[in-house]
Amino acid sequence: MNSHVTSHVHVNVRLEDGGSALLRPLSSGEVSVVEAVFEGMSSQSRHRRFLVPMPRLPGSHRRALADVDGDRHVAWVALVDGEPVGLCRYVRTSHATAELAFEVVDAHQGRGIGSALVDAVVTVAREHGIAYLEATVEPGNLASEALLSRVGIRLRPADGLLEGRGEPRVAPSGSRVNRRAVLALAGQPASSSSTAAATSSSWRSEPCLATS
Repeated sequence: MNSHVTSHVHVNVRLEDGGSALLRPLSSGEVSVVEAVFEGMSSQSRHRRFLVPMPRLPGSHRRALADVDGDRHVAWVALVDGEPVGLCRYVRTSHATAELAFEVVDAHQGRGIGSALVDAVVTVAREHGIAYLEATVEPGNLASEALLSRVGIRLRPADGLLEGRGEPRVAPSGSRVNRRAVLALAGQPASSSSTAAATSSSWRSEPCLATS
């Protein structure tokens, strides 16, 4: 078994090209997953994600990105063939507001993984009472702009970047994920065998959206 794979259960997602990915919540302290996704990103992708040059991920960043608690800070990881290929997270900035961020390794961009991850995290955010999501992206990052717009974040120029805020939404006919399965998994311990059965039996193929 690949060293990145643990005993976690997953939500199965069909991708644009006919492949599949497994989604699950990131567990607290899973620094190795954060590192694996970072290492798979090009310099340009890292800059777009962190908005500054990031040739390496400092230890403080690694620990902060893995410091999830299932409510204040929620992150989900996508795996393909057992390898972490993307992450999406929200971090509360107030009781009802959270910042959304996501990244996908270069080798798997354009398959709809980012869309699936965002749908999963937005679904959890809504369930946890997040009334507004915020995000910041570089101008010209059209794929991220389109994805953020789809989940309700309207971007505007601000100090050389694009910043936005909006009420979180997931289009009922456009989600890549089975939201009931996402919520079942989000509400259970990651190693729960009963949740594994629930997510496996409730998964169904849903329409795919074109995204980067």
